[in-house]
Amino acid sequence: MMLDTGHKRGEGSCACKEPRSSFVDERGMTLIELAVGAVVGMLVVAGAYAVLTSSQKSTHANDQIVETQQNVRIAMDLLSRDIKNAGFGWAGPVSGPSSTTCATPIVPLDMNTAGNDTGPDSIRLAVPIEAVSAPLATATTGKTKITGITMSAGAVANMATEVGGSLNGAVVTIGGASTVSVTGVTPSGSTSVLNFSPTLIPPYSVGIPVYLLQCVTYSIGTTAAACGGVGPCLLRNGVSVADGVEDIQFAYACDGCVAAVNSGVEDRIIDNQGGASGFDQADFITNNQWATAPMTADKIRLVQITVVARQTDADQGLGEVKSAMTLSSGPLQVSDHNHAQGLFVAGDLTTMSPPYTQYRRRMLTRTVETRNQRS
Repeated sequence: MMLDTGHKRGEGSCACKEPRSSFVDERGMTLIELAVGAVVGMLVVAGAYAVLTSSQKSTHANDQIVETQQNVRIAMDLLSRDIKNAGFGWAGPVSGPSSTTCATPIVPLDMNTAGNDTGPDSIRLAVPIEAVSAPLATATTGKTKITGITMSAGAVANMATEVGGSLNGAVVTIGGASTVSVTGVTPSGSTSVLNFSPTLIPPYSVGIPVYLLQCVTYSIGTTAAACGGVGPCLLRNGVSVADGVEDIQFAYACDGCVAAVNSGVEDRIIDNQGGASGFDQADFITNNQWATAPMTADKIRLVQITVVARQTDADQGLGEVKSAMTLSSGPLQVSDHNHAQGLFVAGDLTTMSPPYTQYRRRMLTRTVETRNQRS
């Protein structure tokens, strides 16, 4: 007997589904998606490159700004120090390298003594050379005129080397108060005596410093050879002491240099040159030889110094393209010198390469009292 279970063949209760392939949803990227991804990647790289380039150029520009500021301050500090010390116990004249001589503590050397000033000024100063100072080995009595001072032999040898081998004719100052011209040197074992004409010297104790005076010249160098690289630079006796300095200008105020003021007698008040009452900018003098009485260099009491330094490289734009940046449209007016009149040679403003307008500049002005100038 066959039992009817209610199920037909093939009508089981299992509701199983067909297994799906594991590869159905793993599809690849289309060419459009690849292209879009490549474009996005290139934009990211280009943006990063632009930021990097701009940052690099900005950093370089900032470094140059800082360096230029440092150079102008170094130049100003050197000039200020030596102008303050000019005439340190003056007994002149004082010799310098290359047969130069300071007949007065300050010797103005203006670029042009008449008309428009067409270039940087120069100046000569009789100053102590601190690097070769030495202490007095024997005290002076100061009661009678003496003809020599005793110093260590090594110190005297250093001074002789500084002036080229012989101290004859050299000027030294004892403590910055008494100055004598050396006539000879007498060796005496470990010491040496600097000889000079009979001079009444105040009493000095052992150890008082003795300084060699020298005539130094400040000027502007324009060549790579003079500046030890790329010009311009500030020169001190022909040696570069500050990079990038392209212009120095000096203006002078004096006491006792105008006959109509206090009858030409010094009264510790700056002579009025401009006419207006009181001391003002018009009382500073430029373009003068300072060689005709009463307007002579020994009457100078204030020096107004103006220093201009420029960066050593021309600025570039901050983008990734290497293109020059124009920084200004006109030349500087520095004291009585208009840079449009030329810096080093006529037409320098238009012949500089890179052009004048592609350099950042820093200008600094300071007024210094000539506290040690006396006759």
